Amino acid sequence: MGMIMVAGWLAEGIDRYIWLAFTVVCSIWLARRTTCLHFAHGALVGFIVGCSSTFIQGVFATPLAANNPYIVEKFSEMPEGFDLQFFILRLVPFVGAGSALLTGLFTLIARKLIVPDTKS
Repeated sequence: MGMIMVAGWLAEGIDRYIWLAFTVVCSIWLARRTTCLHFAHGALVGFIVGCSSTFIQGVFATPLAANNPYIVEKFSEMPEGFDLQFFILRLVPFVGAGSALLTGLFTLIARKLIVPDTKS
């Protein structure tokens, strides 16, 4: 997903819906494949995906800005000397933590809704 954003293949605002669909699909897959620690498995996958995607965007901040003019426009009012690459790289752990929390919770919910409880 990070490289797709860097390449500029997505219209402004559509990325959040793709992330949501990706998270739901991953959560359902994890709920069906894991036998225990559902939240932990979901959180680990979410953290890795969230961190790696944001890190890729941070490393390639110059092409990201060149291929997505709306990003440059959003940051146009920042003070002189604002470094977009530094800003994105500083977000990596926070995006990873947020993605971990959401994917973990979605995996728990998917486990309860999709996989029948065999303890009776």
